[in-house]
Amino acid sequence: MALNSSPVRTDIGFLRRRVKPAAPAAVARDAAATEPEPRRAASAGLSLAPATTGTAASPARPASVATAPATVSPDSLPFPAPTIDEVRELGENEPVLRLNARESAVGSLIVSGADLAVWEDADRVTGSESAAGDTAGTPVTTAGNRPLVGFDEADAIVSLRHLQRLRRALFIARGPHTLGVQIFDGSTVTTARGDDSRMFILCLLRVGNLVELRAEPVDRTASDEAILSQFGFTLTPHVATRESRSR
Repeated sequence: MALNSSPVRTDIGFLRRRVKPAAPAAVARDAAATEPEPRRAASAGLSLAPATTGTAASPARPASVATAPATVSPDSLPFPAPTIDEVRELGENEPVLRLNARESAVGSLIVSGADLAVWEDADRVTGSESAAGDTAGTPVTTAGNRPLVGFDEADAIVSLRHLQRLRRALFIARGPHTLGVQIFDGSTVTTARGDDSRMFILCLLRVGNLVELRAEPVDRTASDEAILSQFGFTLTPHVATRESRSR
């Protein structure tokens, strides 16, 4: 088909050839190309002078102040006492001994020959139990629902695992026999027999985390109540707890 080579008519408006407008990006690019390039600043050249760092000086550390070691008051330390390996009998000549930290925390302390055991816990709750099973005051039990101080058949037992709950205990033996103490490693000690007018009872005291054993002379004819009063024991009345009732 032959191409139409006739000229474009200008007398008819709607037949005029439309010119496609230029894209905005192209217009901006053409305008930028026509602007003169800015002149660059003259280079200062290569300098061989040593470079200076602009880091700020680190602040000076405060001088360490020497602190004096903490001093322990002599009043807070127990007086020197023999050990259970150094004493065979607690009595008039050797009235006291003290267990070390390991001996005071492992196993149970067994007291044989006692007819009455009295205890006072850290909250001043006091109670007693006889070898026959008679109880008075308020019992104190451990987390395992066992007595802190109590009898197992003929022996009085002190649970050393819960020693921090115990403040002191007292063991009384009636008759000619003496009191014997045994700890977990088999070490033993006994109390003196006394004479016709007096006998020795065993006092257990907690000194910090250590067990201290003392033999105290008392009148042989004194009653249990009189001995407890002499050493400041007042039995705490026992109140049985009951479950709350809802109406």
